Amino acid sequence: MDTRGGLGKGLSALFENKKIDPNNVTGETAKTVTTNEQLLIEIEKIRENPYQPREDFDEEKLKELADSIKQKGVLQPVTVMAEKNGSGYILISGERRMRASLLAGLKKIPAYLYNTSDDSRENLLELALIENVQRADLNPMELSDSYQRLIDECNLTQEQISAKVSKQRSTVANSLRLQKLPVEIKVSLRKSEITEGHARGILRVDDADAQLVLWKKILQEKVTVREIENMTKGSAKPKKKKSSSSGKAPLDPYLQEVENQLRVFFGTRVTIKAKTKQTGEIVIDYFSGEDLERIVELSERR
Repeated sequence: MDTRGGLGKGLSALFENKKIDPNNVTGETAKTVTTNEQLLIEIEKIRENPYQPREDFDEEKLKELADSIKQKGVLQPVTVMAEKNGSGYILISGERRMRASLLAGLKKIPAYLYNTSDDSRENLLELALIENVQRADLNPMELSDSYQRLIDECNLTQEQISAKVSKQRSTVANSLRLQKLPVEIKVSLRKSEITEGHARGILRVDDADAQLVLWKKILQEKVTVREIENMTKGSAKPKKKKSSSSGKAPLDPYLQEVENQLRVFFGTRVTIKAKTKQTGEIVIDYFSGEDLERIVELSERR
């Protein structure tokens, strides 16, 4: 009798990219928990996966899950592998459920036992990452950090990562771009203070100081992603200069920095055109009457 049901299908989705037969998830603890038969593992015998990619657990949501577990139990088992010395288990997936179960006062938890003797950091990291990615269970910064760890610790290429997690290489590459953010902005994204869309908009500005200014503006003024896109138009990578016959000299680095700061402050495209070493003009674009009023308002603040 097949006791896997819908959860068995979930395991197939989880393991198919590693060419692992879900039927290898065996043992008494691998059976789906039913109202007639509850086969459980003692939580104290389960050790957390040291390579768990998820680092932040919302305490309020954990309490909500714990309340749900008190009422309905753990609806989806965690997945574990046996430790080589036979003393216990290593958690592959389900740390949030396990933490909530402890909060709910449970001593045991339903679990699938994944048969493998490979407890290398690469295997543990891959298993945890794949499970979290396929469950869409990581925030953008955690996902980016996980991909970076696979590169740094497991020597995987972007192509290998994309194959393992069934994502386009461009998707992996875009996620890895978040690594270029200043530390303060990475922390903010991890805490969900800003969205991934905000972060990508910030990355269109090359200068780190200007990125921080823009980030603070987002937090203080609740700037939308669309507004960030308008602010940073033309900021990311300047187009290659045409031949010198065009007669246009490259903008002085100081003026380039000022231009970026003005774009962030006014929330629109700003262009500085130098005429001589000491003179020039500043062009501030606006796209509607309301946009113009907003820019005038900003100008009057200082």
